[in-house]
Amino acid sequence: MRRALIAERLTVLATPAAKILFCVAVFMSIVSMTAQLIAADSLNDEQTIEVALHAATVATMIFAALAGVYSATTDHRFGITDQRLLSSPQRTPVFIAKSLVAGALGVLYGLAGATAAVVTASFFYVVAGESLNIGDGIVARSVVGIVIASPLYAMVGVAIGTVVRSQPMAMGGTLVWLFVIEPPIIVGFAEVGRWFPGAAGLALTNAPDPALISQPAGALSLIGYTVLLSMVALWRWRESDV
Repeated sequence: MRRALIAERLTVLATPAAKILFCVAVFMSIVSMTAQLIAADSLNDEQTIEVALHAATVATMIFAALAGVYSATTDHRFGITDQRLLSSPQRTPVFIAKSLVAGALGVLYGLAGATAAVVTASFFYVVAGESLNIGDGIVARSVVGIVIASPLYAMVGVAIGTVVRSQPMAMGGTLVWLFVIEPPIIVGFAEVGRWFPGAAGLALTNAPDPALISQPAGALSLIGYTVLLSMVALWRWRESDV
């Protein structure tokens, strides 16, 4: 297990694409926050910072999921899965190590995205001659939510990438589910759609949408999806050919 953890830690940000994903996640957090505040009618409205924080942090969560997918599919893409199994023949520790390291990377995504969003908002408010209360409950809930959601999404990404080994299909399928399939279900069938993994992530990042479940319920729902998908992926990993 220790060997698998070390190997995965050394490879998780070894490729340029992995580093680019992380940098783009932070960049999108800054851009999303700035765009939301520029478009806002009033900076004194509590809903303004609530919507802006959600828009800035949800991008971080999605990029964390893509990072998990990328981590799980890179070994297959470059044909090094058999080499990894030669050094660690037991498949279960390899999968667990990949999932745990991806979760740790997801925490970094969450912290970086939240920090970028809050710093950008604080700077924007200062320039506009206003003040942002960093200790406000809205800010705190959004920050805590994204720090919890990002590692869970990264681990879900690992599960998806383990089941769907094709990197383009896994990453594309993840984006299609989050942006094409789930949204109309959430809008048209809210009582069902609000329990889907994408909606749970939105609730966890404190999205100001009354159709969503509460933030604690979103956390529990997303944890449940993470555990369930990880179990399916582990079974697929143990039963499949290299």
